[in-house]
Amino acid sequence: MSPTRAAVPSGEPEAPPSSRSTPSALASPPATDQVAEAGSGHFTVASGRSRPTGSGELVTYSVEVEEGLPFATSNVAREIDHVLGDRRGWTAIMSRTVQRVSKDATFRILLATPETTDALCAPLDTDGRLSCRNGQTVVLNAWRWANGATAYGDNLDGYRVYMVNHEFGHALGNGHVACPKAGSPAPVMVQQTKSLEGCTSNPWPTAG
Repeated sequence: MSPTRAAVPSGEPEAPPSSRSTPSALASPPATDQVAEAGSGHFTVASGRSRPTGSGELVTYSVEVEEGLPFATSNVAREIDHVLGDRRGWTAIMSRTVQRVSKDATFRILLATPETTDALCAPLDTDGRLSCRNGQTVVLNAWRWANGATAYGDNLDGYRVYMVNHEFGHALGNGHVACPKAGSPAPVMVQQTKSLEGCTSNPWPTAG
């Protein structure tokens, strides 16, 4: 089913489709049956708000989970709040204050099924397995939330931290970068879901 109209992102995507590697190049772990390929396209918004973190311009975000996914909206919001509020995160290196709100957010962070992700990320080609930032919308692919990526092995928590920081990094205006030196921690804006490019995995903006 197509996503509800309110969920469709506006504005320009973070990169044109021609600049992204083909999804067939992905080295993915085996799929599980936790996440359906298609969902309702309707989202539940996390209630309340988080404590502001950082200094400088206020950037707000909402956390929304597609109905039918096996992840409680409150738990997903709590995880994302912890990532974005961590001292190793974007607020440590950018003059921003971040706070989760339930309405009128600067950015919407959506956890969505693969087919809904593809619809929300278009014209970017996410092929059911990638995430994106499209305009004011950050779309986290629930298949990745459940399965992680080869670069992180069994460290699913670490991959989720990377996912949030990478896509929210795009929302803050950061583009993709390359591995600077073989064996060094990958900057968080390396497309670590696809390849570490000789670096080691790293989910934090301050460690690369």
